[in-house]
Formats: sequence, structure tokens, C-alpha cells
Amino acid sequence: MFVRTVQLALCFILLTVGSAHADLNAYIRNLNVSVQGDVGGYKAKLEARFGTSNAQLEVVFRSVNSPADVAIVLWLGEQSRQPIDRVLEVYRADKTRGWGSMAKSLGIKPGSPAFHALKKGNIQLSLASNGGNAKGNGKDKKKSKKKHG
Repeated sequence: MFVRTVQLALCFILLTVGSAHADLNAYIRNLNVSVQGDVGGYKAKLEARFGTSNAQLEVVFRSVNSPADVAIVLWLGEQSRQPIDRVLEVYRADKTRGWGSMAKSLGIKPGSPAFHALKKGNIQLSLASNGGNAKGNGKDKKKSKKKHG
């Protein structure tokens, strides 16, 4: 009975890990396909979303394998609060081990909301999002306007 329970638990874990991996891979694949038609627009969106300069963005584009990798590198930098140069060092060293390994190397803890978002391919690139929720950001802006006006 105990062996059967352990076997079922292992199967569940393997299925869960596989689906998370599939979500991230699907996100990467879909993003790379969607960028093909408008690389300039994609770069502008990344600049606006992550507040990065065009020069820094070009360095990241030259350093990674695909346009989706650029977004994930920038997102990892944002979530880990590490400079892009550090994220690119980890990318070069750990890219064969996967994004989860890179996230851990940058201090993103497994089980954290950021780690789960990465595994699900839930890296928000909309301009309204900057890592937090858009409603909270709007409230902050309103408060600052009231103080100054």
C-alpha cells in the first residue's frame, strides 16, 4: 500500500513538472513566432515594459538565442533585482540547465510567486504591467498627484 502511494505521488510530481515545462516552452514558441512579423515593435514594447535603453536591449539581443529569451532575461533581471549583465552571465553559464536553474542562481526561490510565474510562462509583457498589478500602480499615481496638487 505504501509503495503504491509513493508511486502515485511520483507520477503526480512528474506530470506537474512536465506541464509547467510545457507551459513555458509554449510561451517561448508562441512569442518567437509572434515577434517575427514586427521585431521593431517588439523591441519598443520591451523598452517600455522593462525601462531599458535601446543600447542595453541590443546587447541582450546579441547575447541570447531568441527574441523570447530577451524577454525572459529582462524579466529575470526585474524579478531578481539583478543587473542585466549578471543575468547574462548566468544565462551563458546555465542556459543548458534551463530557466528554472537560472532563476535559482539569481536568487528566485522555487515555490515563490515569481518562480511559479516563470514555469507557467506567465511573463507579462503588456505595457500596463511592470511586475506588479496595474490597479495598485494606478493608486500610487493618484496618491502622488494628490500630494503635489
